[in-house]
Amino acid sequence: MGEEKKKAVIPVQRCYPEEYLMHEVRSYDWGDGELPIQEFCIKFREDTGMVMYSNACTLMSFEQYQDGKCAVRFIGRITETMRTWQKKDVWYVILRFPPQYMFERLKGVVNQEIYLDTADFGGEEQIRNAMQVQEPTKRFEALMELVCGCRLKFWMSDIVNQFVRNSMGECQYLSVEELISHITYTPRYVRDIIKEYTGISAKRLYDILRLQSIMEAQIQDDGDVMDCVYNLGFYDQTHLNKNIKKLTGLTYSAFRKILKEKNKMKSDEEKKLYD
Repeated sequence: MGEEKKKAVIPVQRCYPEEYLMHEVRSYDWGDGELPIQEFCIKFREDTGMVMYSNACTLMSFEQYQDGKCAVRFIGRITETMRTWQKKDVWYVILRFPPQYMFERLKGVVNQEIYLDTADFGGEEQIRNAMQVQEPTKRFEALMELVCGCRLKFWMSDIVNQFVRNSMGECQYLSVEELISHITYTPRYVRDIIKEYTGISAKRLYDILRLQSIMEAQIQDDGDVMDCVYNLGFYDQTHLNKNIKKLTGLTYSAFRKILKEKNKMKSDEEKKLYD
């Protein structure tokens, strides 16, 4: 059963408020109540190319067109900046799954958009009925029933879960080798499993998770750059700058400017949420 959180969550993508006709973001705990799944309900004012930065999460986009037809689009883990195109006449309900979650038939897929067979989710009518549920929590639960029952085999990897939790938790200052040593399997096996299931090497996944931590610090708290350096295990600010440039193609100052805009969006949405 999903339990809605009240804290506003902002997606990390290069879109700005004036581009949205509708923009609702919610975060739910699913399964054992520990792993968050984000839901974005979006309509765009015009056809829009969303720039998405490196992120170890996967997206499942349920889409309903003006004529009532539905589609499902999978967006694989992003290891480099990529653009996805959205249409102005489409309603999107997008579920964002953390790195631990995956689909067996899509494991290892990175940097790809794949339109899936709606029959894998019970058909267009089932998808349309789930999307049209008015109460947000019940709509999320209806969509998750389709996801959990789909033919793609939705599940969570325990090894990836341990690695991600350690990378983004209290052990985040450790090296990738030290993180792997905390998992009760041989280092080679851990590396092989991470690569097979996520399509990303352990080192690349580690770098992307640290980038996600930087995003969280900047968006949620407008964090100081030196806090990012010391808390995330970078040698110095130059090391941090090189890492961000490698993963986003942007200088740190340009990246920070975008995140500060997201921080402003977060403040605006929180005001709406509690007004």
